[in-house]
Amino acid sequence: MTRLPRLLAASLLCLAATGQLAQAADYPTRPVKWVVPYPPAGTTDVLARIVAQWLSEKLGQPFVIENKPGAGNIIGTQAGVTAAPDGYTLTMTGMLNTIAQGIYERVPFDIVTDFAHIACIGGGEQWLVVNSQAGIGSFSALIEQARREPGKLNYATSGQGSTGHLVMELLQRATATQLTHVPYKGGAPALQDVLAGLVPITVIPGSGAVAHVQSGKLKVLAVSSAARSPDLPQVPTFEELGHKRLTVVSWVGLSAPKGTPPEIVDQLYAAVRASMANKDLMAKLTAEGLTPMLMPPAQFTQLVRSDTERWGQLTRSLNLKAN
Repeated sequence: MTRLPRLLAASLLCLAATGQLAQAADYPTRPVKWVVPYPPAGTTDVLARIVAQWLSEKLGQPFVIENKPGAGNIIGTQAGVTAAPDGYTLTMTGMLNTIAQGIYERVPFDIVTDFAHIACIGGGEQWLVVNSQAGIGSFSALIEQARREPGKLNYATSGQGSTGHLVMELLQRATATQLTHVPYKGGAPALQDVLAGLVPITVIPGSGAVAHVQSGKLKVLAVSSAARSPDLPQVPTFEELGHKRLTVVSWVGLSAPKGTPPEIVDQLYAAVRASMANKDLMAKLTAEGLTPMLMPPAQFTQLVRSDTERWGQLTRSLNLKAN
């Protein structure tokens, strides 16, 4: 009789596993919600909608975007991480999550361990730009002036703890310089003041700067990608300038709640991988400033972990806290 409870428990576990496998084999049988922790119509939202349309066509069910911006992506990501781990609620995660993990107090989830990370989709490099009338003609000229006049050169960012701010903090450490941070409430007002010549320097995504570079209003001194940008083949990378630690790509990817069946994770990764092989879809993503950066679940999880550690160390050393 003592064996009966064990046999019953084993049978229940077997039935549960069989049911989970059947669910994964049929997936998806109804619409899938994709939480995007960014506002509608922004670059990240557009990227999600392009990929979501492909997944809908590929897997035969609608992938419905639900925008939940706010608090450094925490609001939307929290909605995604607390959903049922059945593959019917996915979340667009990004490098911003790994920064927020270190600057917000009491983040209600762990971006590394509370998700089943499915696939890194791609990313965009940051451009170090100056107003063309600022009299700073090159990266070396910027560094020389910063060393001659410590603290007198100002740089604009979209706020404390933003990617641009952290890149500039890395730059100052790498070059033994001191510049003055002018944080704004968003990237648009920061860029506007740089264009107006009120602040000479900023670091912004290439997609937000290219039109102003083409018009001659901004000059690019360096890019943060590992290789030179196809849009700016004449502009060096930070690594080429001797500063490999400034190689930064603001990535985005697709994640599901922890406990999502591995078979569903693998099926979604395969669908994302197929999308990256579609030339028409990739042309649309590239037009939005995304560089392909496909990674399978294990590699993507390692990227999330390493960036969380990287930005956490930096923000702690600066004692940065979100307002």
